[in-house]
Amino acid sequence: MKHQSPTVQNLKLGNEVIKERAEKYGKSSAQIILRWQLQAGFIAIPGSSDPDHIAENYDIYDFELTEEDMRRIRDLDRQERYENW
Repeated sequence: MKHQSPTVQNLKLGNEVIKERAEKYGKSSAQIILRWQLQAGFIAIPGSSDPDHIAENYDIYDFELTEEDMRRIRDLDRQERYENW
């Protein structure tokens, strides 16, 4: 069984809200999304075969998103479900 936050689908790497937070924290958009998932209590299982991307995925523990940042990202939710098998 695969469960995924309905919000995750709306967290596009090029979304302005995500890009603004990436710039604010000096992180990539992917790192902002992963950090949001972690702080929101979701289990994120990113997949990559690229060693640089794998290392980047682990580099999310040296910052925390503010409550306002968490809210702004959460507000991107469009109540859509997405499965990527």
